Amino acid sequence: MAKAELRKTEIRDCRAAVGSVVRRALVLRGWSLKEFAAAVDRDERQCARWMDGTERPQFDTLWAVRLLRAPLVQAFGELAGASVQIVITVGKVA
Repeated sequence: MAKAELRKTEIRDCRAAVGSVVRRALVLRGWSLKEFAAAVDRDERQCARWMDGTERPQFDTLWAVRLLRAPLVQAFGELAGASVQIVITVGKVA
């Protein structure tokens, strides 16, 4: 398996970027830190460390919360510089 060789500053920058994604996803979802911590079943302090980049978030934990999936995808898209467009399609309800 290939391993990325990153310097400590690059790792810190990556963590900060990922933390900004988590923070943005909360804004998009309209959740407070307390609501987010309850949804992922983690301590508020740990969630705050995820958002400030001092601790790496557990993405399987984040992805398990269905209401966070779309905001996370949107936030990562924005971070990558992608044009993010939200489209809602309503079909006939039986």
